[in-house]
Amino acid sequence: MRRLFLLLPLLLVAAPARLLAQHVMAAPEACEAAPEFAQPDVALPHLQAALTSGGIVHVLAVGSGTTVGEVNGTPGTSFPYKMVDALQAARPGVVIDLTVRGGRNMTAETMLGLLKGELAGQHYPLVLWQTGTVEAVRGLRPDAMQAVLQDGIDAVQAAGGDLVLVDSQFSRFLRANTDLDPYQSVMQQVARMPGVALFHRFDLMREWASDGRIDLERVRKSDREKAVELLNTCLGEVLGHFLLAGAEQAAH
Repeated sequence: MRRLFLLLPLLLVAAPARLLAQHVMAAPEACEAAPEFAQPDVALPHLQAALTSGGIVHVLAVGSGTTVGEVNGTPGTSFPYKMVDALQAARPGVVIDLTVRGGRNMTAETMLGLLKGELAGQHYPLVLWQTGTVEAVRGLRPDAMQAVLQDGIDAVQAAGGDLVLVDSQFSRFLRANTDLDPYQSVMQQVARMPGVALFHRFDLMREWASDGRIDLERVRKSDREKAVELLNTCLGEVLGHFLLAGAEQAAH
């Protein structure tokens, strides 16, 4: 699934921090989040170079159902697409080519093949990789998952790209019925490597649920579709700022 997006003409290297703050304030109130969720621990130099090059910025998103899934039956509405919408509002004039790969119930090992296949045919300065939930549900070995992630990290970096990992979606049911901690720990460990960032989706969604703003498990059935749509919009909003912040770090 591939889609081209046109962004407004503002060079990343010239964008002051106040513009990001103004854009965050313009977002839906439900999307407000603690500053650390929109600030990666590492710079994203390949993304920064691509955004300022004047050419097409190719972005690859690999993941399971929440990454590739259609929200309320409408294609192109999962959080990676909403992420591009957020970038579009902040950076006009740049063309972004988003490719989404994956599917429901896919493990990191299965996704690795998709990732390597895409890297072989196209240069991606930015790769998003959402994984870890299926491994936890199936009780697969965390060390095996870590080895797969390491393989993927090596492949992305050898291809000249930045990698952003996205962890599990928050769920009380999932938390009560699976041991997520070993898999979350693996994600955190590999994200300590140079050139790898971790977007803390689980903690961000937990904050929204705790505040009563977005809570998929406690929303009325009649309101669930709107809640899912809002969740994807807000995840995309915060992730977009996360990426811009990482690119700005590389510019200074």
